[in-house]
Amino acid sequence: MIVRIRLSLHDAYGPAPTPAPRAGGGLSRRQLLGLSRTKLGHGQVDARRLTERLAHAWDDASRTVLLRALEPVAEVVAGAAHGANGTRILDVGAGDGNVALACAARDARVDACDLSVAMCHRGRARTGDAVAWRRGDAQRLPYADASFDVVVSAFGAAEAARPERAARELARVCRPGGRIVLTAWVPRGLPGRVPKLVDAVDPLPDGVPTPAAWGRADRAEARLAVHLDELELRTCVVTLRFGSAAACFDALVPATLDDAQRTAMRPGFDRLLASANNRPPAVELDARYLLVSGVVRSPAT
Repeated sequence: MIVRIRLSLHDAYGPAPTPAPRAGGGLSRRQLLGLSRTKLGHGQVDARRLTERLAHAWDDASRTVLLRALEPVAEVVAGAAHGANGTRILDVGAGDGNVALACAARDARVDACDLSVAMCHRGRARTGDAVAWRRGDAQRLPYADASFDVVVSAFGAAEAARPERAARELARVCRPGGRIVLTAWVPRGLPGRVPKLVDAVDPLPDGVPTPAAWGRADRAEARLAVHLDELELRTCVVTLRFGSAAACFDALVPATLDDAQRTAMRPGFDRLLASANNRPPAVELDARYLLVSGVVRSPAT
């Protein structure tokens, strides 16, 4: 059974901005990954180096500004996890512990992992003994099969270079009959269209799908329906607040972009922000995200 729920919201986003021109002088993700511009099969993409680049982006301390803005989502995810006293929960791509803390507050037994070593350190400092931390890649989780009753990921697993592999791993470490809960930005407005703006100045290697694809109900369904029953997809809204347009830009744009790339991207970002901002000159965004949940299918007998 697949259930799709759409929450109504006035569409203030307007048309997509015109992509900014490619900045000169910066190293593209293709160059950093040692890849050519020819079409590559998915298996040929150097996902290891792309994963290292993603980890480096989240090592930056500026990411904590976005994580604080995202704290309301943690309560939504923890509620959808249906965790109770003693429930074993794994938070994948946990950042510094928003969702992990919300689950621990419900008396669940919580493990958390993140690709970024720095985020794991911040998470340990923030959560103390309430959460057990390990460094871990959503595409190769460092846990045994069926270790958890619930596996959650708020925007983290959606950034994996190989989404089908990440989906398979999330299901692998969750017991049959257990629950998986994910969120991803709907690819409209902000932050949902940031990956497209970034790709205009720093293209992903051929063969690597955009992280924004997870925010499309049809793509999320296709990736998870092979592993989950009782799949439910719901569009939700979180209000993100920043003190200024510059603070919003710094929070939402990857720290790995160089100055030339950030300069080239800024006009398109500002046009999009102007169409979505509820409270200029400060920033208040109604940010749409997809909440996906389902029950891990039992192995065929």
